[in-house]
Amino acid sequence: MTAVPGNEENAAPGGAGGGDRLPCGASVDDLFAQVTAGARPRDADHQRTCPHCRAHLAELQELWAPVEALAAEEVRAPAGLLQAVMAQVRELSRHTWYAVLPGPTGSTRVAARVVGAVARLAAESVPHVTLALGGGHTATPPGGTPDPDRIAGQESESATDVGVAGTRVVVDVQIAVDYGVPIPQVAEQVRAQIIRHLDAQTGLTASEVDVTVVDVRPPGTAR
Repeated sequence: MTAVPGNEENAAPGGAGGGDRLPCGASVDDLFAQVTAGARPRDADHQRTCPHCRAHLAELQELWAPVEALAAEEVRAPAGLLQAVMAQVRELSRHTWYAVLPGPTGSTRVAARVVGAVARLAAESVPHVTLALGGGHTATPPGGTPDPDRIAGQESESATDVGVAGTRVVVDVQIAVDYGVPIPQVAEQVRAQIIRHLDAQTGLTASEVDVTVVDVRPPGTAR
């Protein structure tokens, strides 16, 4: 097995105090321990539904993969490998509201709200789909007025929830579909469309896109 140099290099990204937290309140240290030490999640139910946690875990797993690969070999890890990985992990914890695309002459930061906007527009470009907006209402047609009868989803739920970490994003989206269309196929089209648009417009990788169908619209209802 690989000799892991210096346990201090394998410390949690927040240092001994471990103060870094995601927007949802989850500890970055706890997620790091899950990836590097196989620790159990502190709140598994929260983690299963939280896009911030899922995006961060996906990015941490990718960052830690070179270390795991070397651990399976009978060689010593190259000098500086763990330091380089930990530097990326620490940088990741500083940008919980932004995805970060590194480049040769600088980095590009993409706000989570931009990722959400791209995902929403991509979802609504799919035929027979209307986005379920915050407050439980479907989208209002251009030039129209909100219709209280066009309800889709719970009052406390928003149309999209986005988690970003490094170049990874997780998107949860709620939609309403036209009555009579095959829901599983439409949901898969929405998922594929969001993944394509995020890649083409932002260069980011969608680790997960979860689609929840919260309403069915009567035939002939204006989008």
